[in-house]
Amino acid sequence: MSQLTYLMDEICAGVEIYYTGRQGGQYLKTAFILCDDYTELTSKLFLLTKNPSWSDTKANGKYKNYYDIQQNVQAEFAAGSAELAQIQAFHTRMKARRDRRNDFFHSTHLLDLSVTPRNCIEAFLDLLNYGELICGSDWTTELQASRNLDSLSIFLKLEHKSFSDPSIMYKVNDILRDSRCNISKLPRNAKGVHVATHPEDLHLRLCVIHGGQELRDKLSALIP
Repeated sequence: MSQLTYLMDEICAGVEIYYTGRQGGQYLKTAFILCDDYTELTSKLFLLTKNPSWSDTKANGKYKNYYDIQQNVQAEFAAGSAELAQIQAFHTRMKARRDRRNDFFHSTHLLDLSVTPRNCIEAFLDLLNYGELICGSDWTTELQASRNLDSLSIFLKLEHKSFSDPSIMYKVNDILRDSRCNISKLPRNAKGVHVATHPEDLHLRLCVIHGGQELRDKLSALIP
């Protein structure tokens, strides 16, 4: 397995954590912090792919910080190019998230600083789009092969779209309600996952696990 394969599995776990506690907000901060970690790992894997001798340590033996690594990535793209402009925009938003994440640990009076579902959605979508931009088709191939990340990425896009069009989530819920059971002996039109219809996040997660391409196709149709 490649390092990118392992990274995709980690990203999938992070998104699953988000959707495990989205309704009650129990794990929003955890998902947000993990996503920030994944952005740094994505940058490092890209740099190692471009130059296997690249190192995350400086000449003095100290580790490069988050911002050093961003500069290393930007140096791989031509000055004035459209790709560099996109990367710089991603890095600006990612730097703001890194600063926010550091506040959780270094400013104890901010331990109660809240993270919203929107914060997580935008962070994960930036990560997925950033990875696709710098890693190209390898990123897309690995994403589609990684457990449920392909399906979860569609949910992220739909939830983001719902910020401007709330009707989207009603359509998503209609699809989830009709998601068939994974028990082979039941009729194909039987509804619910694992026989019973579970509420909120558990229902969604089970639909993702057992829905497969059929579920992805229905959800993708909601994205213009």
